[in-house]
Formats: sequence, structure tokens, C-alpha cells
Amino acid sequence: MRDRREPEKLEQRIRIERDGTVTALSGKIDFGQGLRTAFAQIVADELDVPIERVHVVLGDTDQVPFDFGTFGSHSVAQEAPLLRKAAAFARRQLLDRASAKLGLTEDKLDTAAGAVVAGGKRVPYVELLDSEPLAGTVPDDVSLMPDQRRKYTGRSMPHLEARDIVTGRATFVADIRLPGMARGAMVRPPARGAKLRSLDDTAAKAMPGVIAVVRDGDVVGVVAEREDQARAAAAAVDADWHAIPVEGPTAEVPMRSDANVDEKLRAASVRLTQTYVLPPIASAPIGPSAAVADVRGYGATMYVGTHRPFGVRDQIAKTLGLPEKKVRVLPQITSGTYGRNSAADAAIEAAILSKGSGRPVLLQWTREEEFAWSPSRPEAVLEIAAGLNVDGGIVAWRYDEHTNVHTAAGLDPQVLGVTSGRNAIPPYAEFPARVTLHIEPTRLRTANFRSLAAAENVFAIESFMDELAGVSAQDPLAFRLRHITDKRFRRVVEHVAERSGWGERPGGRRGRGIACTVYHGTYVAQVAEVEVSLSGAVRLVKVWCVVDPGETVNPEGVRNQIEGGIQQSASWALKEELLHRDGRVMNTGWDTYPIATFRDAPESIEVFVEGDESAAPTGVGEPGAVPTAAAIANAVFAASGARLRSVPLTRERVRKAMPG
Repeated sequence: MRDRREPEKLEQRIRIERDGTVTALSGKIDFGQGLRTAFAQIVADELDVPIERVHVVLGDTDQVPFDFGTFGSHSVAQEAPLLRKAAAFARRQLLDRASAKLGLTEDKLDTAAGAVVAGGKRVPYVELLDSEPLAGTVPDDVSLMPDQRRKYTGRSMPHLEARDIVTGRATFVADIRLPGMARGAMVRPPARGAKLRSLDDTAAKAMPGVIAVVRDGDVVGVVAEREDQARAAAAAVDADWHAIPVEGPTAEVPMRSDANVDEKLRAASVRLTQTYVLPPIASAPIGPSAAVADVRGYGATMYVGTHRPFGVRDQIAKTLGLPEKKVRVLPQITSGTYGRNSAADAAIEAAILSKGSGRPVLLQWTREEEFAWSPSRPEAVLEIAAGLNVDGGIVAWRYDEHTNVHTAAGLDPQVLGVTSGRNAIPPYAEFPARVTLHIEPTRLRTANFRSLAAAENVFAIESFMDELAGVSAQDPLAFRLRHITDKRFRRVVEHVAERSGWGERPGGRRGRGIACTVYHGTYVAQVAEVEVSLSGAVRLVKVWCVVDPGETVNPEGVRNQIEGGIQQSASWALKEELLHRDGRVMNTGWDTYPIATFRDAPESIEVFVEGDESAAPTGVGEPGAVPTAAAIANAVFAASGARLRSVPLTRERVRKAMPG
């Protein structure tokens, strides 16, 4: 397994193909963030080739360098510098080869449109390959293309795969068809963690189209020629299960512990204590999980939707008893992810069925299976206390986050602090604070979710900042600004206020709320405008957002991601709640688990990309979703006087919280 700390090899990053196209290689995965487009822009600029001649391969474990996975809005920050240096090094080698071929010194050479040019001569890159592909260790100090010669980086471009997606030509996981491919269906236990006592598959094996009933420990499934046959046979399997309650782990992690916090709270002129509650919510992808497995005696090929192809490769190899190098993972477009596809469950099940039946197998989960068996975002109870001095400034802060574990990475305090405790420490100017993360047990299956715990923590922190402003008779914007010293953070907050016309409050049943944060180095501030009816129904009218992600490769891609994050987070805030009892999910369909649709979209979302081009690029896949719920809740209070400390902000809850 390749360690990220090993030197970068050019041949693992850039290939000049025999047809003159360029292949760029990365272990990251594009599931809507626009990575494929951004990486193509970078490589096209550094190699001085038209972008349409750049092909980006993502996640194919037989081709790309090892990568731990696509998480936390890190992909551009991590990969852009590496790809840029590799492409620049490839251009350097091409110039060296052209110098030797033409007998000219390198100061006489240049590049243009995929060729080395000099004195009227033009040598296409492909003619410089001979029998030696470009290779070698990429140096850290390679010269990059001057900014003024870059044609693509920093310019808005549509996603390269967008046309195929909207026209239906794109290949999703469930679209894969292999010769001799069969269909699979699982026999599910009554609850997570149940153990199989006995199995009678006589009736199932006799049903039409059934190829095999496969058992691997407590995993049972049916393989048949058609999906309806597989599902009917799975329902006919008589399995006796022993239910064993499974609970998540517990832990307590001090994240910040300044001295004298309690004493300063007691001595404060104004004290406020509140509790905020967020329920578990489903990943709810538009298309349920799917995987195609082709397991042969010599190895396995997997077609999956995943954040972490090498992690899937390792799990499949372990499940099948194969060497890692005998498993190839080919990531495909998925119909919903951001955390959900960090779990390899469907892929493992498909691999077991394929091995047991001797056929390639497509396993497609049902909607009910997706709700009932996939991991959810953990619930959270967030307790905050703060004190203000006579001038209305924060003098002490105490924060207790009670939540469930967000990843399967164990209970290492450092890992928990950046996953389950993400954004629990407020981004404001230093004041004495004690922040403690309490991992509580749960019988639900929980795992990675878009922004991990950041959306929950920022909902509580930014709602509480509004409440502190209220008890001290300060404007919510002014109260935040007095506690911000970071210039970039202050700028996005001031600019979103200007863009939204913060001082011009809407009349009638409308109100505006503000929320802001810093997520992994990306600065984001939002203002939401809502309308609240007399019955308590909330309509999201407008959202303004200013985001600073540092150097920006594709501004249009940034806007797309932020808009999508706002839309999704608005759905969490206004509609979504996963109901459960004794570890079993109760709402397993769209009729009982509503999500926002086109009719719920606001009239406008204005995203202003104001990246500090002197700063390193940071991610935007998750930050847009983080402050939205708090901005909406604060806007609901401004419109109706209803202060909601739990979500979703349903009609009934808002009406009950309205004064008078």
C-alpha cells in the first residue's frame, strides 16, 4: 500500500497518451463537487493543452495513486498542488526532450496547445514520448506556469460531466451491465446485529430463476436471473434470527478547557443558558445504494459508488480472502452520497453473492432498505452557557456536546475531536471557554454525514449568538462583528450583510437571520429571509451567501456546491427527522420521511465567491450546508418571535413557540 508521505511519482499522476490526449490521475472521488473539472483546469493550464484533451481518472485502484478517501472538503486543498506540480514537471520534461531533439537551448523553446514550439517549428507532445513515458519523482520546487498564461484556472466552467448527467448518458452504478450478470437480493434480519440461528432455503431454491441462495456467516442473500425473482425468493427464505442489541460507544473528550470558566460565568453581568436538540436524519439519496461485483477465481472487479475506493478494496479483499492487488475498484457516478458512500455495505454484499453464485451480480437496495439499514446522521443535544460583561461582550463560554459517534475510526480523542466534535469550538475572538464532547450510546447505525458534526454545532452556536445579542439588546450582526478579529472572517460577514441589505428589514410576516462560521479554513456567512404564516408554516424566501475558499479554481463550481449545500441544509432544517424505536427506523419511505423538493426551493440563492487569491485553496463541498439551519431559525424568530431550539422547524413547533 502506498503511503501518502512517499514522494510523488510523475507516472502515477500524468500520462501523455499516444493519441495526444492527457490522462490525469487522482485517488479522490467526484460526487458533485466538480473535482474532475477543477483538476482538468489545473492540468490543462500547467501542460498548456486544451482542456477538452484532458481526461481525469478518479479512484480506479488499478491506476491512481493511493488515497485515504474524499472527506471533509479537503480534496482541492490536498490534490490541486500535487497535480499542478506533476503537470508542470511533465511540461519540464517535454521541454528537455524537445531541446535534445531540436538541438536548441531551452530558452528558445515554449509550449502551445499540446506542442513544443520554436522558430516556426511545432513538435506535438506525443512525438516526444519515443519509447520512454514521462516518469520520475516530482520535485517540490518545479517552476509553475505564470498566472498570466493560465487560461482555465480561476474561470467559471460547467462541470465536464454535466451534459451527460442531465441527458441521461451518464453511467451510474446501477446502470452497469456485464455479460452473464445476475441480480441479488438480501435476506434481512429483524434488527442490526442479529445472529442467524438456522436457515431453511428449500422453498427459495425451487423458485423460478433462482441461481443460488448464498450464506456467509450471518449474511444471507439470493441470486437469480431477474430482480423480481431474487426478491421473491429472498422473501421465501425461512431464517431464524437471534436479536442482540447493539449500541454505539461512549467517550468523553475535553476539546478546550480554559481556567476559571465557571467563576467568570458566575461573575458575569448577564448569564444565559440554553439547550438545542437535533434529531437523527437520513442520508436519503435519490437512488438507493447499489454495487456490481464480478468475483472470479483470479480476483474481483467492483463497480461501486464510494468516497474511499482503496478502503473498499481492502474490505472486499478481506471479505473474499484475496490479496488487495487482486481486487480492482472502479468508482461510478452515484445518485446521492456525502457520507453515505463511505460505507461499503452494498459492495460487500454484492461481492459475497457473486462469489457464492459464480456470476457477476448487481445488488440494488430498495428504498425501504436504504432508510432502515444505512447509517444516519447522529442526534445531538447541545448545552451552552455564556456570560456577558456590562458592555455586552462575552466573558466566558461553556459548551457540552452530547452526540453519537460519527465515524467508525475508533475512539481516539483526536479523531473524535475533528469528526464528532467538528466546529464545537466557536470561531470568535478568544474568551475563556470550556468545550466538552460527550459521545453517547445509540442503537442506530451512525456514520459520516455531510460536514460531520459541524452543521449541528453551528446551529447551536449561531442560534445562541442571536439569543445573546437579544438579551443584551444588540443587533445580531453587530454582536458577531465585535467578537471577530480574523480579517477574512470579518470581511465575509460584513459583505453578506451588505449584499443582503441587512439594515433594510422586510415587513409583514417576513424576517431575516444571519449565521456564519469557518469550516476547515473556508469562511462562509449567510443571511436567510423567511416568511412565517399565522399557522406557523415557514417558507424560505431568499438566501445570500458570501464564501471565501482561498484561491478559487472554478468560481461556478464553488457557487454550485454552496447552492446545493444550502438547499440540502434547508431540507434538514425544515423537514427531516428519522424516527426510531429500539434501534429500528420507523419511517422508511418518502411518504413518512419528506425532503425538500422544487416547490420548497427559495425564490433566489445568491452566492458571492470572494476568495482570497493569496491564500491556499480550501474546500467548498461541505461549508455551504453548515450555517444554513441557524440562519433560517434566526430568521423565523425575526419574522414571528418564535425561538426554535430544535429542528425540523415544523408548522406545529413554530405555531406552539409563537408568543401570545
